Parts: sequence; structure tokens; C-alpha cells
Amino acid sequence: MLEELEKDYGFTYPTLYKQLYKDGMLDWGEFGEDWLDKVYPAIKTAPPLLLYANDLEIMALTTVDEEMDEGLLFADPVHKFVPFAMSGAGDWFAFYFNLQNGDDVPVVQVFHDANEACILAKNLQDFIFLQMLEAVTDLDPKNPSLIAHGNMKENCANFLRTHTAYLTPRQAKIIEAVYDFGRLTNVALHEIVEKEMNFEWLDSSFPYQTRE
Repeated sequence: MLEELEKDYGFTYPTLYKQLYKDGMLDWGEFGEDWLDKVYPAIKTAPPLLLYANDLEIMALTTVDEEMDEGLLFADPVHKFVPFAMSGAGDWFAFYFNLQNGDDVPVVQVFHDANEACILAKNLQDFIFLQMLEAVTDLDPKNPSLIAHGNMKENCANFLRTHTAYLTPRQAKIIEAVYDFGRLTNVALHEIVEKEMNFEWLDSSFPYQTRE
């Protein structure tokens, strides 16, 4: 399926994404109303890719195919987006091949209800690092996120264990320290991002639609 998408839409996935696919890390189980009660308990001890990220769901490859086939409304074809996850609001988290540098393909959030795409990381590895930090940033006890569902310390340990292979040793050490502490402030997060994820296009935005 991975090779079919590459062939059909004319791109090559980053090596890390292919490894995640090979390792079975892209499967969150079947989504539905009872996902939290029936599917989540079976996968929480070995969390798949970014299970505990805030407001993000990994797309099945069949969904990627459907989304790319349907395309983005009014999107200028000059922009080469390949989605791999989606927010609850329907925004894409996508590879942006226009800024590819070797095997580094930046990750962007493409807002479906605004003519804007925001660059979040220079590659998938940095994006994973960012999402793992954001998962414990400024936690709201009134609206607990999935990582706080049940035993949070256990969830954090499992999350890091299954994702360490896809991070740099330095990134894994930073996340381990943050998870040991149990939380992160937004200010501290930005300090880490500024120091560890330096990239000239980071946090820049651009319009992706051409309206007639």
C-alpha cells in the first residue's frame, strides 16, 4: 500500500516513515465510538505512533489515499502535501515536499478552514519529539488528555519506550527528564524547541489556496 501511494501520487516517503510502517507503528486500531473502551486498552501498553499526542490521529493508508484523491479545496497544485495524520477539526498534518532537503521533509499543519499551512518541524523525527513534549505541556486537570487517562506515569513510560528508536539519543534523554518530572510549561517547551529544533522555516506560515 505504501509503494502504491508513492507510485500513484509521485513522491517518496521519508525513510523514518517507512520504518514506522514496517514496525507496525501506524496502526491505531479501528476508530469508532467505543475506541476508548475496546481498542485503547489493547494498545496502551505498546503505544503506536503518537498515541498520546494532543488532538492528533494517525491516518490509515487507505484514508491517506482518500484524502489525497479528494484533495484540498482550492489548493494550488504547486504545493506538494502528503498527509499522515489529522486533527479532530479535520486539519491535515502532512509532509511538505516543496521544502524537502535530502531525507528531511518538513511537517506542516494544513488548516482546512483557513488558507494557511504552518511549518511545525524540519522532519518527522523532530515532529515526533515536539508532539511527545506537547503531550505533557500545560495539562488541564478539568479536561484531561489521553496520556492522563489511568496511570499517567505508566503511560509516559510506555510512550517513550516504543518511540525511543525513532528519536535521537539527545531527544530521548530530554523527554525522559520531562516525563520523570511529569509536566512541562509552555514557556519551557518553547525554550526546548528554540534550542533543539532550529530550522529556518520553523513556525512560518503560508497560504496554499488560489481562489478564482
